[in-house]
Amino acid sequence: MSNTQAETSIIGMIDMFHKYTRRDDKIDKPSLLTMMKENFPNFLSACDKKGIHYLTSVFERKDKNEDKKIDFSEFLSLLGDIATDYHKQSHGGAPCSGGSQ
Repeated sequence: MSNTQAETSIIGMIDMFHKYTRRDDKIDKPSLLTMMKENFPNFLSACDKKGIHYLTSVFERKDKNEDKKIDFSEFLSLLGDIATDYHKQSHGGAPCSGGSQ
């Protein structure tokens, strides 16, 4: 049986996470910055959040346990913020009006 669109989307998020993780299955700061720039350039551009200061603040906010790495649940929180922003845009909201950006 083939995966549904929702299942394929979830697997894609997991694959994206693993692309940027280290052996400990966590994303370090340089890898998170690269992941954001490579996968969300339109979001960063629309929100005028391409600068290192914004990306550093994202890392610090999402690193809830302050271990200097982003684990999978912290990664999902970041994706949730981005998805919330795109959802609000789908209802006519301005870019960067959603999530905890």
